[in-house]
Amino acid sequence: MGGIAPASPLTEFGTALGLTATALLFLQFLSSGRYESISGQVGVDRTMGFHRIAAFALLGFVVLHPLSYMAETFFIDPAAALDRLWGMLSSNRLRTGFLALVGLMVVVGFATMRSSPFIRYEFWRVSHGTLAILVAGLTLHHVLAVGTYSAEYPLRLVWFIFAFAAAVAIFLVYVVRPWRMWREDWRVDRVTPLSKGVWEIILRGPDATRLRFKGGQFVWMTLSPHRPPFHDHPFSIASAATNLPRLRFVIQEAGDCTSGFGKIEPGTRVAIDGPHGSFVLPAAEAPVVMIAGGVGIAPFLGMLEEAAALGDRRPIRLVYAVHKSNGLASLKRLRELQSELDLIIYCVVEEQNPGSDNLIGPLGRHHISHILDGLQTEKLTALACGPAGMMEIATDALLAAGVPSKSIHYERFDYAAGKGRLDNARRREALFPFLMLAVAMIAFSLR
Repeated sequence: MGGIAPASPLTEFGTALGLTATALLFLQFLSSGRYESISGQVGVDRTMGFHRIAAFALLGFVVLHPLSYMAETFFIDPAAALDRLWGMLSSNRLRTGFLALVGLMVVVGFATMRSSPFIRYEFWRVSHGTLAILVAGLTLHHVLAVGTYSAEYPLRLVWFIFAFAAAVAIFLVYVVRPWRMWREDWRVDRVTPLSKGVWEIILRGPDATRLRFKGGQFVWMTLSPHRPPFHDHPFSIASAATNLPRLRFVIQEAGDCTSGFGKIEPGTRVAIDGPHGSFVLPAAEAPVVMIAGGVGIAPFLGMLEEAAALGDRRPIRLVYAVHKSNGLASLKRLRELQSELDLIIYCVVEEQNPGSDNLIGPLGRHHISHILDGLQTEKLTALACGPAGMMEIATDALLAAGVPSKSIHYERFDYAAGKGRLDNARRREALFPFLMLAVAMIAFSLR
C-alpha cells in the first residue's frame, strides 16, 4: 500500500519475520489466560497452551529476523556475514531491537523453568510481567525507529493500535483486577485437614456477594498480608453457588504458597478474582464420566454439589485415583452425594489397606474399560482432572473405548503440553495458525 519497492526475497523475509513477531508480541498480552471473555469460551488450558506455543514461535521469528538479513552474504563469504551480524547487534541504531531480543530470551527461558523448585512463583510472576512490558516497549521503539515499512502511516497506526490494546490489557491485570479483588470482604472461616498435605478451606463472603459461578470453575486467590497480582494463585471451587456466601476449596500442599495453608488463622482477609474456566458440567442430559486424580477431585466436588442442588438425575460415574487410601479427600461427602444423585464412585488406590474393596491402581486402561461398561460411549461426556500423566492415560483410554474427542474435556494444573493423543491433536491445532503465518511471510517475501 505504501508503494515501497521490495528488496531481495531473503531481506523481505527478514522484514516479514520482524513484522509478524511484533504483532505476536502484543497479542500475547491478550492470551495470558486472565480474561474470562477469552479463556471462558475455549478453556484455560487451551488458552495457556496457545500462549506457550506462541511464545516459542515468537522467539523463533525474532532470532531468525536478523539472520535473514545476512543469509545471502553468508553463502558468499561466511566471515563477512558474521562481521555484518555483529555490526547489526552492536549498532547504536539497532540497540533497542537487540535488547528486546535478549529480554525475550529471558522471558521465554524463565517461563520454561517456572515449575523448577529453585524459582519462587512470586518472583516468576513479577519478572515475567515486568520483562514482558519492557520487551514490548523496546520492540515498539525499534520498529518505529528503524522499520522501513513501519515508517509508513498505515503501519504506524497499526502498531499504535496494538500497543494501546496491550496497554489496556496491562492496566486491567495490574491495576483494575487487583482493585476489584478487594472490593468484597472475603475471610477464612475455617481450615480442616482432610489427609496428609491436603486441606479443606472454607471462605465466607458478604451475604450480597457479586460472585456467580458454575461448579468446576476456579478463582485466583490471594491471602492477606500478600497482595495481588503477584501473589494470587488459581484454585478450583469445591462447592456450589447455592452454598454462597461460603466457598469451599480442597487444596494440596505443592509449593511455597500452599505449604503454609495449615497455619492460616480464621478471619484472615482473602482477595478473590473469578470465576474463571469452562471446566463445567455440560447442559445435555447425556451420562457423565468423571476421572479425578488426587486433589483433582476439587472441581468435581463443585460439579456434583451443583448437580445435587439442581436435582440433576443423569447417570454419573466418578473415578477417584490416589496413591494411598488416606488420600481420598472428601470421600465422606461424596458418599453423601450418592443419595442425592445417580452417582457411582470407583476408588482406584495404588497402596491398599488390608481388606479394602477399592480397585487396585495405578489407573490404567482396564479401569476405564470397566467403568464404561454398559454405557453408550458415543453419547457420554468425559471429564478428567489430575496429574498430567494420569490424564494422558485416561484420555487415551477414553478415545480407545470409542468416546469422541469432542466429548472429552480435561483441565491441567500446570498448563504444560502432554504426550497423549488429545494433547498432540491440540498441539497440531495450535501450530496450524503459525504454519499459515509462515506461508504468508514467504508469499510476502516473494511478491
